[in-house]
Amino acid sequence: MKKLTIIFIFLISVSSFISCESEEDKEWTCGTHNGKTLYTGPEGGCYYYNSNNNKTYVDRSECNNC
Repeated sequence: MKKLTIIFIFLISVSSFISCESEEDKEWTCGTHNGKTLYTGPEGGCYYYNSNNNKTYVDRSECNNC
């Protein structure tokens, strides 16, 4: 029973480690720019995703909702 408990605790800790999301990965929706959704990243950059799915940065004043 003790081995089973240890294995269970190990599995819980591994699954929580895998599913953890750091604050650095977060982005917030902050309005629109030319029909594109604007995002603010963790360091305050204001950007949207262009047609190639790359970030295109705009002036921070464009993200006035954050």
